[in-house]
Amino acid sequence: MPYKNTSGKEESEGKIIMNYFCRANCVSSKDKSITTYIVFEDNQKPFLTEDILRENQQFKEFMSDYKPKIVYVDYAVYSSEEKLDASTMPDVFEQVISNNSTFYSQGELTVENKTKAAKKKSKATGKIVLICCLCALLTGGLGLGGGYWIFKNFQNNPIIAPEPTQLSEDGMIIPEQTPIEADVEQITVSIDRSYSAIPTEDLELKGAIVDGKATITLPEFDKTDFFTHVSGYTWGFSSVPDGKKIEYYGGQSYDFTENKKLYRVLVKYGGGSGTKEDPYLIDYYDQLELMASEEARGYFKQTADIAFPEYASHVSINTVNELKSDPDSEFFEYDGNGFVIDNLDNPLFGTVSGATIKNVNIRNAVIQHDIYQDYGAIVCNAYNYQYKASNQSYTTGETLIKHCSVAHASIIIGEETEETTETEETTGEVVPPDLIEYDENGKVIEPDKTPKAEVKPTKVAQGYSIGGISGNGGQIEDCYVEDFGVTVNSEDYILNVGGISGKPANVINSAVFNYSANGNIFNAGGIVGSAAGSRMYDAKGQELPEYYGGNIQGCVARQVWFNNELSAGGIAAVGSSNAENPIISNCYANELYFGCGEYSKDGHHTLIQEGICGGILGSDGSLKYGHLITNDVSVAEKLVIGKKEKSKFDETVRQAPDYAFYQQNILTIINKNTINPNNPKEIFTGAFKFGDTEIYGDSNNGSLSYPEQIEDLFAKTIMEENANG
Repeated sequence: MPYKNTSGKEESEGKIIMNYFCRANCVSSKDKSITTYIVFEDNQKPFLTEDILRENQQFKEFMSDYKPKIVYVDYAVYSSEEKLDASTMPDVFEQVISNNSTFYSQGELTVENKTKAAKKKSKATGKIVLICCLCALLTGGLGLGGGYWIFKNFQNNPIIAPEPTQLSEDGMIIPEQTPIEADVEQITVSIDRSYSAIPTEDLELKGAIVDGKATITLPEFDKTDFFTHVSGYTWGFSSVPDGKKIEYYGGQSYDFTENKKLYRVLVKYGGGSGTKEDPYLIDYYDQLELMASEEARGYFKQTADIAFPEYASHVSINTVNELKSDPDSEFFEYDGNGFVIDNLDNPLFGTVSGATIKNVNIRNAVIQHDIYQDYGAIVCNAYNYQYKASNQSYTTGETLIKHCSVAHASIIIGEETEETTETEETTGEVVPPDLIEYDENGKVIEPDKTPKAEVKPTKVAQGYSIGGISGNGGQIEDCYVEDFGVTVNSEDYILNVGGISGKPANVINSAVFNYSANGNIFNAGGIVGSAAGSRMYDAKGQELPEYYGGNIQGCVARQVWFNNELSAGGIAAVGSSNAENPIISNCYANELYFGCGEYSKDGHHTLIQEGICGGILGSDGSLKYGHLITNDVSVAEKLVIGKKEKSKFDETVRQAPDYAFYQQNILTIINKNTINPNNPKEIFTGAFKFGDTEIYGDSNNGSLSYPEQIEDLFAKTIMEENANG
C-alpha cells in the first residue's frame, strides 16, 4: 500500500493518489470520551502512533480539560480520493467514510497522561496505590495473558487519589472518600489485592466513627470491563480468605465497628446459593444467559432492573423437569421482585414445568422469528408431567405465573411480504353492523341468532399458540399486558392468539389494554385464544387423556384490534374443554374492533367468508364440554357468544352500550361472588375497583374498573412510557 500524498492530483501515469486518514475513539478511565479525525502527512505511514495522536489539537484539549490518567484508543484507517485536512469538519469525514472511502486497517493504543499537572496531583494526594492488573485466577481462561498486558500498560502510571466513580486498573470502581480530620477516630477497611500478578498494596477505605460505628461504601467491580468481568458471575468481598460466599457487595454501604480486612471472591450469578431461603441473585443480563446455558434449577431472585444491550441476544431459559411425589416440594422459582427486564429479543423462558414465575416485568421486547412454535414474552410452554407407578403418583405440578406484566412488546412470525403490506393498506377498520334495530312500532328487533356456517380453513393451521404472558399452558394470575401486538406474516396459520395467553390452563384477575393481532391467525381472543385448558403428559412427553382448567375469571380486555380469519372473542376466541364444568365469569370486554373473516388477496380486500365474532366468546371448539358464561358484561353490538353450540350464558350476563362501562353499577355484576352451580366448591370472589382516570380510564369518559391485584403494575407501565419518551 503506498504512502499518502495530499496533493489529491493524478500522477503522471494517470493513477489516482489516495489520501489516508483515521477516526480515533478515545475513552478515559473517568468515562470521558471524544472522537477525533487525523489526516496522515505525505511522509507518514498510514498507521496511528502515540506521537501522532499527541499532536492532534482536539486530543491535547481533551487531556488538558479532564487530566485522565489513562486513555484507551481504538482507531480505524481509511483511504479516499477526497482531499481532506485538519480543518475538515467531522460530518464531512463521516460522509467520506460512508460513501467514498476504503477501509485500510484498525488498531488500539493506550496513552498515559505525562503532564506536569497529573504528576503534581499524584504527589499531593498519593496515599492509595492504584497500580494493579488482572486477577490471574479468573475462571474461564482470560487470565495470565490479559494480566500481563494490563501490567505492561499500567506499570508506569502516576499515582493519584480516587475520584467519584473512578475505575482502577483491576476493574474496581472506587467510591469517593469523605475527608477525615487527623484527630478524628476512624475505622479502616482494607481490600486485599494479592490476586494481582504483581504484589500490590491493599486498598484502604476509611470512615469516621459516629456512635461507635463507621459507614463505609465498598468499591464495586465494573461489569463492562472485558478483562476483569466473568460472564454470569459476580465479584464481591468476604472476611475469610478464599471465601466461597459474598458477605459484602460492592457499591453498598455497611456499618463497621472495627478495622476489617476483606478479600475478593467470585460467585455464580449475583450471589446466593439457590435455596428457597437463600436464592440466587440476578442483577445483570449475562446471568440470565448463564441460567439458559445450565438449564436452571432452584430459586432465583432479581435485585435490579436489567437492560439487554443492543449487541446481546437472549437465549430462552428452559428449566429442569422434576417429577415429585409431593407437588409442593422444592422446585424452580424465578421472582422478578418487581424489577424490569428490558429489550428482550427472545422469550424469557422457553419450556418450563412445575415452576413459579412471579413479579416479572417485561418491557420493550421485540420477538421476531420464522420458526413456527409456541411463543409468549415470558413463557413459551408450561407443561405438566405425570407418572404413575403402582399406588404412587409423581408429577411436576402446574406452572404458576403470577403478578407479571408485559408492555410495549411485539411478537412477529415470518417476514412481511409485499402481499401482506398491500392488504394492510387496504383493510381499514371493519365495523360490525349495529344489532340493535327497531321496527315501525318502536320495538327492538332481536338479532338473528342462527348459527353461522362453519368457516373452512384455506391454509394449513399449525397447532401453535401465542400470548403476551405465555404461549401454551400455565396457571396465570394477577397479570397485565399493555401495548402488545402479534403479527403473523407466513404461509401457514397460527392456531390461537391471546392477549394474556394463546392456550393457558386458567387465567385469573388479569387485564389487557391496547392489543392487536393481525395476519394469518385462526383464533384471536382478548384474554385467550383458546379456553380449552391444559392436558397432562407422561414422563416421556406423550399426551395423557386428563384435561384440567379452562377457566377465565376476573379478567378485562379493552381496546382490542383483530384482523384474523376464523373466530374472534372479547375474552376468548374458542371455548369448550375436555375438563368438566369450565367457566368464564366476572369478566368484561369493550372497545372491540374485529375484522374477522377470509378475504381475497387481489388487493381489493373482498370478503369471501365472514368469521365468527362474540363479545365474550367467539365460538365453541370440538371438545366435550361447553363453557358456562356468568357475571360478565359484553358490548351491546355483538352477540355474547358468536356461535353458540355447547357453551351458554345465564341471566347474570349483561350486554351494555359503551358508556355503561364507565359507571360504577358494573361492579354489581363483575364483583358478584360466583359459584359454579355444577361445581359448588369452585368459588370466585370478585375484586374489581375504580381508580384514577389517569391510571386506567379515558380522559373524556372517566374511569374504568380493573382487578385491584394489578393496580401497582399500571404505575410501572406509565413510568416506563415516560422514560422511553
